[in-house]
Amino acid sequence: MHEDFMDNGTRERRERCLLSAVLILFGILSVRLYMVQIANWEQYRIQSEKNTMQPVPIEASRGLVRDRNGTILVDNRLSYTISIIPPRLLRNTDPSIRKRVVSQLSQTIGLSKTRIQEKLSSRKRHFYEPVKLKQDVGFEMVSMIEEDRYDLPGVEIQIEIRRGYPTFNGPFPLVPHILGYVGLIDANAYAQMAPLGYSYDDQIGKRGVERLCEAQLRGQDGVKYIEVNVWGQEVGSLPEKTEPPVAGQDVFLTLDWRLQLAAEQALSDTLKGSVVAMDPNNGAILAMVSKPGFHPRSIRNLLEWNALQSNPQKPLLNRSIQGEYPPASVFKMVTAIAALEMGLLGPDELRYAPCRGKLTFGDRVFRCHKPAGHGKLNLREALIHSCDTFFYQLGRKVGIANWNHYAKLLGFGQATGIDIAEGGEGEAKGLITDRAYYEVHRGSWAEGYMLNLSIGQGETSVTPIQVARYTSALAVGSLPRPYVLKSSAPHARSTPVQISAQTLAQIRSILFQVVESPYGTGRRSRIEGVTVAGKTGTAQNSHGEDHAWFVAFAPVEAPQIAVVVLAENAGQGGKVAAPISHKVLKTYFEVIAPEQAPDVTVAALASSNTPRSEKSPPPPPAHLSPPPDTPVQPISR
Repeated sequence: MHEDFMDNGTRERRERCLLSAVLILFGILSVRLYMVQIANWEQYRIQSEKNTMQPVPIEASRGLVRDRNGTILVDNRLSYTISIIPPRLLRNTDPSIRKRVVSQLSQTIGLSKTRIQEKLSSRKRHFYEPVKLKQDVGFEMVSMIEEDRYDLPGVEIQIEIRRGYPTFNGPFPLVPHILGYVGLIDANAYAQMAPLGYSYDDQIGKRGVERLCEAQLRGQDGVKYIEVNVWGQEVGSLPEKTEPPVAGQDVFLTLDWRLQLAAEQALSDTLKGSVVAMDPNNGAILAMVSKPGFHPRSIRNLLEWNALQSNPQKPLLNRSIQGEYPPASVFKMVTAIAALEMGLLGPDELRYAPCRGKLTFGDRVFRCHKPAGHGKLNLREALIHSCDTFFYQLGRKVGIANWNHYAKLLGFGQATGIDIAEGGEGEAKGLITDRAYYEVHRGSWAEGYMLNLSIGQGETSVTPIQVARYTSALAVGSLPRPYVLKSSAPHARSTPVQISAQTLAQIRSILFQVVESPYGTGRRSRIEGVTVAGKTGTAQNSHGEDHAWFVAFAPVEAPQIAVVVLAENAGQGGKVAAPISHKVLKTYFEVIAPEQAPDVTVAALASSNTPRSEKSPPPPPAHLSPPPDTPVQPISR
């Protein structure tokens, strides 16, 4: 009996314990259900959406680059990119599926499986950021991916924006050295760029205007959200959550595409060198050519990029601001100005021994370019005929200290401060020597060095942009700061040169005769109905043929344009460089100068009803283009 009572008590206790446990479990479950369904429902709703809703970035359209009148020099085009969204691929926990996707992609896009895995394992990106496997692919590859779309979870075909380059009736875009190019962010630079909103695979300006105006051109990316299923496949979109991108701002240059095209055609592709056309009154660059050139799109191809870098012709070098050359006879005006300012002679005085084709100084013979000599000359005639012997004698009287002083007054031996140099180009300073230079590099100063310096030879070196600035100073009496961006205009400054107005007027008068005289070396640059002043130069070159120079400004009475031409290894300036200048000046005064319409402004373009993508460069005038199927003939030397 007692044992039965004990069994019943134990049974009851067990039942109570079991009931308590069940009640506790139900209590916990109820609390948990309350937390999930009532208290924290919003949190879990958001988490659920995150599992099915994923962000996809929308690339912003990069701003366009236009000339001074609004004509497009760099635009945008659409291209296809094959990408992987890592979360969608990694959601497939079966390693065999991921392995199959990578293998199939490798065969389709021609990228090794190892390289794909390296891209996927990169930690230099946000989790949901697309991993771009191959960019700028053709439609055939896109079709192959689309056919297997449901067998390739996480693989996306993105439509991206790439730079386009109107060719203006030629194989290459205009002025590539100024425009520059874009490329992928360097791995080392990504850490600095990421806080600014850049993604690992973003394009960024690398050189020229593209780099200088990166902040203005870039724009702001948008984002859209899509729904995906458990296998990472897209099943819908959420347009109400889309944040549209903001396009970059357009950049306006001071260049005129018509003058640029004329200058590039005038400096034949058979030549190396530079052409610079500048407004002497304010430093605005109207045209700037450097040859040989390159296509900015070549930067995207590794083989082409390596070929550009190793090319002995140095096509990536912007000769207009980085090339350093002896200035030859275009520098004789420095010596002449120094002599006039020092009162050594007047422009029409006969003071020096006649030119017999050479001058013996010490144990050396310094020759004139005319072996028979020029005879008795004054300063005016010496510049018209470009007599070396006359300037040998004049340079000795001027002396190196005075020569150095006036060369620097006219902007040599220093950077011009052109804005495009800040776009990764850099600007060469050239070299203007003094007595100390020879004492350091030659051991001592010898007066014979001055004979070479007086005619722009010896150690003297200049850049074409420096010569353009110097030519502008001769034309208007002040040194402008050159600029390419129209936005730089408010910061541009012209510095009056400390040279008397009388001396400058005398130099202009002589340079006018260099072109207009039947015997002037610059007669091949004449323009009918326009007064042109100019000077030729033929620079001796120890590495090959002479370099040909020509500088000019016009009209003489109220200069609107200054032109500098340098043709490397091309021979005499009067025969080669002067005709190139003639073509540039002719285009300016026949096509551009007659136009009195104001420049197109950013505001006017922004208010246009025509979409930017539909704005295209107008066809060039017939006289600016070679006839169809007519090969460009090299200029005779």
